[in-house]
Amino acid sequence: MTQSFNRRIQEAAEVSISEAEEICFSGLLEARGLYDDNAQAEFLDPLSGDFFDPFLFNDMLLTCEIISESLLKQEKIIVYGDYDCDGLTATAILVRLLRKLNTGADVDYMIPDRLRDGYGLNDKTVNSLIAGQPDLVITVDCGINDHQEIATLMQAGIKVIITDHHQPDDVKANQALTVLNPQLADAGYPFTGLSGAGVAFKLAQALVQYLGNDQIDLSPALCLAAVGTVADSMPLESENRILVALAISIFRQKASLGLRLLAEKINNSAKIDASFFSFSIGPRLNAAGRMGNITPAINLLLSDEPEEIEKSLTELEELNEQRKELEQKIFSEAIMQIEKMPLAEKQHIIIIADEKWHTGIIGIVSSRLVERYSVPVITFAGSEEGLQGSARSVGDFDFLAAIDSASEYTVSYGGHIQAAGITVETEQYPAFRQHMLDYALANPIKKSDIEEFQYQYILPHNILTEDFAKRLTLLEPYGQKNEKPSFVLENLKIEQWRTVGQGKHVSLTLRLQDNRLVSAIAFNAQSFSRLFRQNDLVNLLLNINWQEWNNRFSMQLQVLDWAVPASNNLIWQDSARIENIFQLDNQQIDNLLKMYGLDKKQFEISNEQIIAVTKYIQQYASELENGFNTTLLARVLAREMKLFINPFILTRILSMLKEIGFIESDQIDKNNRRIRINYHTNTRKSIQDTKTWRNLNAQELMLNVKR
Repeated sequence: MTQSFNRRIQEAAEVSISEAEEICFSGLLEARGLYDDNAQAEFLDPLSGDFFDPFLFNDMLLTCEIISESLLKQEKIIVYGDYDCDGLTATAILVRLLRKLNTGADVDYMIPDRLRDGYGLNDKTVNSLIAGQPDLVITVDCGINDHQEIATLMQAGIKVIITDHHQPDDVKANQALTVLNPQLADAGYPFTGLSGAGVAFKLAQALVQYLGNDQIDLSPALCLAAVGTVADSMPLESENRILVALAISIFRQKASLGLRLLAEKINNSAKIDASFFSFSIGPRLNAAGRMGNITPAINLLLSDEPEEIEKSLTELEELNEQRKELEQKIFSEAIMQIEKMPLAEKQHIIIIADEKWHTGIIGIVSSRLVERYSVPVITFAGSEEGLQGSARSVGDFDFLAAIDSASEYTVSYGGHIQAAGITVETEQYPAFRQHMLDYALANPIKKSDIEEFQYQYILPHNILTEDFAKRLTLLEPYGQKNEKPSFVLENLKIEQWRTVGQGKHVSLTLRLQDNRLVSAIAFNAQSFSRLFRQNDLVNLLLNINWQEWNNRFSMQLQVLDWAVPASNNLIWQDSARIENIFQLDNQQIDNLLKMYGLDKKQFEISNEQIIAVTKYIQQYASELENGFNTTLLARVLAREMKLFINPFILTRILSMLKEIGFIESDQIDKNNRRIRINYHTNTRKSIQDTKTWRNLNAQELMLNVKR
């Protein structure tokens, strides 16, 4: 796909800027599967889109009949939710609506404690429900696979309605009176991507329509559903895209008071977008469940009293800070544990455990570890049943299938393909872990070439304008299945750069080929200052943002990755090609010299170079373990060590260090690899004992290398 995009952008270079921009923008739409004019127009104007009829759910009419009868009789209704953001917003949608539909009805809610009760229904929470003597229980964001618990409630004379969006196990028939779940094969609903809050919103739509109550404004429910949808990483396509876009447009005016005050407190000067739901609201609501104190989160969503909301906001901020501190502690301990592992135990999947870790935090730690190591991760903490784990996937790795293959070692498990929860007995953990390592080795993540999936255009500099940045906002809201487009800009000159955020980030001023200056920010880019200097040329992978601050808009580039621009020297320009040819015939360097007109000195390796590489690895071991670009690292070594070195020489030295047991190493893709120091090696082999040294020495490429 990238190749066809770039052919089109090459065509765009031959036309006017406006026509080139049009070609680029059309390509972005086509990449989303939108080829005809009608589909593109509908996508670009989600505010004019229509929701699906909620009564397309086969059980929706009966569900409305049961609930309306309970309201009419003023029966006791309990909405049973979940402790995460999706479950909390789903709970708030139904509780707020049911109380409005009948102010005299006895409507309450119950949310299990994440740490004591766990997810969904269980014996303990079922007994609590029965003790409360409700007439009707409505689950939200849970319940689809809690067959025995539902049967127990029904046998106790309690009516049960299930609303959920998780994958059903299809093993047993659900005994609830009705089930609303778009994942059911016979649900009848045309869109399977709803969140738990999305399903609750569809029920709210249906109830208002069924009861003919036109006076109820569902805008607050819409905003709650949007927050739950984005926070639960549901696909922003079809109905979800309409729902989230509408919520963003009305959020500051129509969201529940708690959400509006939260937005004013933490985001008053910037525009509301989907990232605000996922990175600002979601973590704060989730922090309550993670820390085992759900009260301020649900009070924030249900209350319309400013004083109570302000108290909840204060408590939520405190819980969120506690969560951050605990998360960082566990994350740091996890990294220390991972760094001690052999490479084979973290190459395809990472599985770690510590009984002292907090079960409410391990999910977010797994997510951060996935970002750091780019492999699936399961993080386990201690629990009453043994070890409780939280799994997060990457790429096409199917965690449910993987865990299912190891089910004999588990107490329980469930979730999505991309995220799952697992409980294992402590004594079964080693067997479970080994099985998962073997499974991941046999079913590795499919890694496309980096340049084929990270960006969509090599963008001509003249297209990079504020008009283009503003037009890209038409593709919003961004999220799952509608990711923000990324671009490559080549041969940018670094005019100025400085570190910000206590040295964590880099702020850049870049000069384009037409002499214009643009600003950029590179987050978590501590290594940038070692790689580049002022006046260097750089290729950047980036997002183009159109941001608002204090009612002023501006374009800013967000740097995602960087590379050294192509040079006339093939060893730097296409080191992967040189490497491939060398691997095919590593005895005949002369062939390479003749084929590409290279100088033999570019392949010669000295003792000084080996020492420099070894020292650098020792100094930056943890950083190199996460992965590095061979060409970039060679450039850094050449600059910092003040010696000649190129990707070919660096790769040969790494091979020698691996062969003597000093490091473990593996290739991520054709340009990137990772290494770790083998601290436990007992080898006394010297460089001259290695196969690589002997091969190169036979070709007179080793210069005065000492033992």
